[in-house]
Amino acid sequence: MNNFGIKINLMKVKSSFLTNLKGANETKRCLVIPLDSSDVFEGEKGIYLNLAAFEMKEHKYQDTHLVKVNLEKEGYEALTEEERNNQPIIGSMKPIIAIRTQTEVTSNASAEPGEGDDLPF
Repeated sequence: MNNFGIKINLMKVKSSFLTNLKGANETKRCLVIPLDSSDVFEGEKGIYLNLAAFEMKEHKYQDTHLVKVNLEKEGYEALTEEERNNQPIIGSMKPIIAIRTQTEVTSNASAEPGEGDDLPF
């Protein structure tokens, strides 16, 4: 099984927006995703966004899969054909390729013990 790097554009999640929230000491730029009007839902142990990855026929920019929101059956069936086809691509996946480096080891096997080193053993 391959390992994948996944990149998600959270601004593509339905109803998400950026805003500045002022705290006691500073103002911070925040991403807001309203739970009631997006595909994000609250479960017992967290806030979730179901996603599905689809392999692309033609890979672009090393990306092999596109990522879309995976809608519940009822929500998907309620959409028109046009709405289904226009579901936004919110991310992409590409394989993580491990870079293997070889370290060169120099051997001093031909030297006599005690020659050229100052190790006590």
